[in-house]
Amino acid sequence: MHSRSPFALWAAVLLVGILAASSIEPVRAAVESLFSCASTSACLEWDNSGAGPAIKGVSTGGNGVSGQTKFKSLGKTAGTAGVVGTDLSTSGNLDAGVSGVSKNGTGVIGTSTAYNGMQGLSAAAGASGVYGQNSTSSGFGVAGRITATAKGSGAGVYADGGNANNAIFARSTTADSIYAYSDQATSFTANQGPDDNSPELNLQAGGSSSVHEMLRVVSTSATDVFDVDSAGLINSNSGIQVLNSPAQAALLGNLSGNYQNPALQIYGGGSGTNFGVFSVRDVNGDEQMSVSDIGNIGIHGLLFSHGSCSSGCIVGGKRVRAVTEYTPKESEPTIEDNGEAQIVDGSADVVLDPKFANVIDANAGYLVSVTPEGDCRGLYVARRSAHGFSVRELQGGHASVSFEYRIIAKEFGVSEPRLPMTTVPTGVSLARSISHRHV
Repeated sequence: MHSRSPFALWAAVLLVGILAASSIEPVRAAVESLFSCASTSACLEWDNSGAGPAIKGVSTGGNGVSGQTKFKSLGKTAGTAGVVGTDLSTSGNLDAGVSGVSKNGTGVIGTSTAYNGMQGLSAAAGASGVYGQNSTSSGFGVAGRITATAKGSGAGVYADGGNANNAIFARSTTADSIYAYSDQATSFTANQGPDDNSPELNLQAGGSSSVHEMLRVVSTSATDVFDVDSAGLINSNSGIQVLNSPAQAALLGNLSGNYQNPALQIYGGGSGTNFGVFSVRDVNGDEQMSVSDIGNIGIHGLLFSHGSCSSGCIVGGKRVRAVTEYTPKESEPTIEDNGEAQIVDGSADVVLDPKFANVIDANAGYLVSVTPEGDCRGLYVARRSAHGFSVRELQGGHASVSFEYRIIAKEFGVSEPRLPMTTVPTGVSLARSISHRHV
């Protein structure tokens, strides 16, 4: 090995002192020749057979040791380094090729203006390319930060798992495996490539218990917002539960005592468009029910109304069969009112209830049916207006008798057509394919 011994160096220094008085330039050339060489081996080597350092550099204002390389690695099979540290021990894994220790600053700093500031490589199974450890409760084993002010595709920490490995693997026995914090931006973002059908985030339960939480979201006061267990159950502080089971697909409900707030609110993408914001479909995807953003409800089945006897009527002190009631259908949207009045000397004028008159379309007119509640020649409606109607006895009679009336009117602002034709969904058969003619 080509190297300079310590004795030769001290002799060179002494020689420099002797020759210093005669000539400076020859002395400089002699010294530079001692500290430079053209060899594949080290120009200078210090061997220590004890436990101390082979070389120690101390500086009160600058770097203790500085190493540089001018090798151009572009196109070469391997690069070189300004400083190289090699561990040649044959057993154990506690030694290090390079060790940096600092009392107040950073143990090791890596800086690059064109490539990686620091790089760690390991070929051992189960080992790490870069390993960070911190012994304090508020520190970090590994920390990364990007200081760019403009938003882009960079990241404080970048992980690439290649084609078949995990990009990030985090493990902890008692604490959080991954902790992400941000003052103004998103703490954690998962972004999948456009050509990959894998999920952006994949959570796998580590236990067989159905109460084991796979995901938990908490508020600033450490209160659960919602959590997801290994059985697929979502438990929310607002009362939402989604069940992934054959018996029940979803359950929505408020917490006990939270009856002031709705259990379900659905918002559509528009306002006043009459497009659906909620729909019910069968297994073939055919729509059977829909609710639009203006409140219209469309169904392809029947409407059933279950009254107080729906859970079973009481007969003889025992609960018997329930009764199913049907909701009537109309050829066009209408609103009804009914009441009682009396003719005196064969005549009566009935004023519409102001609340009812306010919600009907007065320009469209309305229908009135009257039924006498006593003996008379019969009754008929003689006049109708926006304010009320008049009732008279047939054949100019002069009876005084009570009567019932029923009013059918069109709602104000509703202009839906009479018996509109709609497209029949696939797989739904109707008794009739056309409606009756208008009469």
